[in-house]
Amino acid sequence: MTITGIIPIIETLPHADKLELMKFLSAQLAEEKGIPLQIQVPEKNDSLWDIVGMAEGEDTDIARRHDEYLYEIK
Repeated sequence: MTITGIIPIIETLPHADKLELMKFLSAQLAEEKGIPLQIQVPEKNDSLWDIVGMAEGEDTDIARRHDEYLYEIK
């Protein structure tokens, strides 16, 4: 099967399956090139994790406009 035949199948996959496919392909490519996969796990004491999830949902101004606040986009 060619890539043009595979892409339509991939497009129909649920999000979780697409992520699993990405992991699989990354591992395959790394193995072929002899590159060890290095998965970075965030440190538990990273202060950025303290704010994750604070602006969930679409009903808050920060949830809707977070890019404007973070990057001063007007």
